[in-house]
Amino acid sequence: MKCSRRRLAAFTLLGAVLVAPLAAKELATEQGASIDMPSGFAPGEGDGRTRFAYFDPVGEMELDILVYEPARFASAGAMAADAAVRLGSRGDTSPFTYSGRDAALSEIAFTLDGVARRGYGLFVAGGDGEADHALLAHVAAPRFDAYGELVISALDGFSVDRAARREPGPISQFLMAWPAERSARKTAILPAGAVDLPWSAEEAAQELDVAEREYRILALYVDTDDLWIDAWARFYRMVYRESAARLDDLAAAFARSLPADDPTEWARRALAWVQGFSYERDLAGIDYVPPLAAAFGRRGDCDARAVVMAIVLEALGIDCVLMLSREYSHAMLAVDVPGGGQRFPFGGREYLVAETTAKVGLGMIDAEQADFTKWLGVDLGY
Repeated sequence: MKCSRRRLAAFTLLGAVLVAPLAAKELATEQGASIDMPSGFAPGEGDGRTRFAYFDPVGEMELDILVYEPARFASAGAMAADAAVRLGSRGDTSPFTYSGRDAALSEIAFTLDGVARRGYGLFVAGGDGEADHALLAHVAAPRFDAYGELVISALDGFSVDRAARREPGPISQFLMAWPAERSARKTAILPAGAVDLPWSAEEAAQELDVAEREYRILALYVDTDDLWIDAWARFYRMVYRESAARLDDLAAAFARSLPADDPTEWARRALAWVQGFSYERDLAGIDYVPPLAAAFGRRGDCDARAVVMAIVLEALGIDCVLMLSREYSHAMLAVDVPGGGQRFPFGGREYLVAETTAKVGLGMIDAEQADFTKWLGVDLGY
């Protein structure tokens, strides 16, 4: 079954085999800090340990990352003040909490080699024994309006440790405190029946805002020869990361009705659940239903269902790979569980395919879509 998509069809170049894109780049800290940069950013000067520099494909935007020894600064605000002095920068600084740590976001404006530059600085103070991190993303001042969302997206791709890779990014947590306050209740229809769960309309709106921003970032790469591949994959990594922990309560409720020690049956039930969603597309918007809306509303098309299924199964400890095909205008999921059927090769392993729209069993795929060289695998959970 096809799942025609404006977003998939927008890309007009196809290689014989799609190369699996890189995900988050590990930084040189034992705590597992990483950055999932927009597509095509190339390294500049840095020692690969305490200083990193990256430039966008045309060399206009610079992303600098500084890693400081633990407890060098009394606070994230002190780190921001130090950076302002060193740069000769001006701009407001706002404190917030990111992943349980003291953080600050600063407007930066300074002159470098005679050129005025603008951007944002993200400062995260480590916990006990953790490194401090400063990220500076900036462009020439006249280009700031054009680059503003790319700057924000780059900073939002930072994760302070491995656990933070499935939580909303630091910019998202700056805009809306995490964990979110959920003062309302909403019913989710799960395989075992209806369950009443905490709900926040503001949280769902934040999730949609991030998806819309990342769709606009993706659109910047439509006309590139090959950067679109990683841009496409990064779109899904970013929307997955924004939403994964937001569905923890739903995943826990889902798990309560599952048989013990049978991951294949877990995957079968998750697949049947998402196959029962109402088929829905938003052609006037980004043509993607974010996970909160998809899971609670039981709606969405192929990629929305696949991402929700991945979030639920990975919360249960099952490794999943998102499958994307521009040739077939379709998306599916592949899961690392025992069982017979068609398997998608990815990262040296083979994953059992899961068709999320047609009501077929785990491991089944339309014979007309079974050429795996025409599928791109995306590791959503890092």
